[in-house]
Amino acid sequence: MQNLHFDNHQHDDFALNNDSNIGGEFLCSDITAPTLGDTTTKQGIIKGNITSDGIIDDDFESELGGRETTEFHDTEGVDYHLMQKIADYGIIELCGEDKFGRKTIVCSACRLPHENIIKNSEFKTVNKFYDCLLKYILITFDQYVDMDYVIIYFHHGLCSYNRPAYGWLLSAYFNIDRKYKKNLKALYIVHPTKWIKFLWPLLRSIISSKFSSKVIYINRLGQLVEYVHMENIEIPTEVKSIDPIIPIEVPPLELRPSMKFHVSLQFLLDHEHGEIVPIVIRETIDYVKSCGLNEPGIFRRTTSVLLIKQIQEKYNAGETVVFQQYADVHLAACVLKTFLRDLTEPLLTYHLYPEIIGLSGTLKLHNQVQVIRDLIIEKLPARNYHVLKYLTEFLNL
Repeated sequence: MQNLHFDNHQHDDFALNNDSNIGGEFLCSDITAPTLGDTTTKQGIIKGNITSDGIIDDDFESELGGRETTEFHDTEGVDYHLMQKIADYGIIELCGEDKFGRKTIVCSACRLPHENIIKNSEFKTVNKFYDCLLKYILITFDQYVDMDYVIIYFHHGLCSYNRPAYGWLLSAYFNIDRKYKKNLKALYIVHPTKWIKFLWPLLRSIISSKFSSKVIYINRLGQLVEYVHMENIEIPTEVKSIDPIIPIEVPPLELRPSMKFHVSLQFLLDHEHGEIVPIVIRETIDYVKSCGLNEPGIFRRTTSVLLIKQIQEKYNAGETVVFQQYADVHLAACVLKTFLRDLTEPLLTYHLYPEIIGLSGTLKLHNQVQVIRDLIIEKLPARNYHVLKYLTEFLNL
């Protein structure tokens, strides 16, 4: 077996020691091919960024994350039973949302079954298995067709005995409708081999430039921390065994009086003398009120990550931000959501949050509202209360 190694200096390639593979099959590292009788190990498709073009979609609907499942509506279809079998492999996982509110799909190559296991299963042939796999993928993507999503692909474990034929891969790409490709905002390829990086430029002649621009190579699991909530991601044991999760160290943030993002509410109000509502909240809401109350998809539509970062930098530098210059109400909405998400402590505070969440399912709805109202009035700090009231009144317009 060949061993994987790291370039400790440039974090460049998660590559094979022996480059002789560059013209042939994908190889596996320290992986034993499963025997025909080995069916105890779970291998499977679903239970349950920044792109180079800088597009994201933020919403708060699933802020707590959590797994989702693929729903099968055609339970009478001839392949229904087979697709249920595919689901048991765990090849694809739905893993909540990333740090930008985009739905996250995880694909794990190491969970693709050995071709001999496929031939001795209900699928009978490899072609039948991959036909069902493609159907299953489309059913999964149908849940996200109207929203932005990202894919995390764990490449480790793709071998000569379990990889799909190149013809099937190309056929799958061309048979996937544009609506699925359009809403894909980032494809993270984790632990790409040299063969992947060699092959990709050759594929650009048949794959659209827009799609290829969404590909991001991830050489260390720790690099994913920038984009996703790692606790929500289903990372196969085989992947973690060759790359323990070591978050990339980020230098401590130097707090300046002008900073607006990545600070506490108390810090903001202490340095915004006389204000009871932070400037970022007031200015974004004022612009949305004046231009966006009737805008379709407000607080859900996409916007540019690069512009959001520019706005953050301006605010943090103490510069004046004029949203009218950008003529994009969705930008203001996303800046507001990013600001709230980046507070070092949530508005409801870590102290009060467990009490509010603990009420779920224990009281009738009207009683829950009354108890939560009392908790907020009695226990929420005054500065948090004023900001929460301001936001609630705006959202009630």
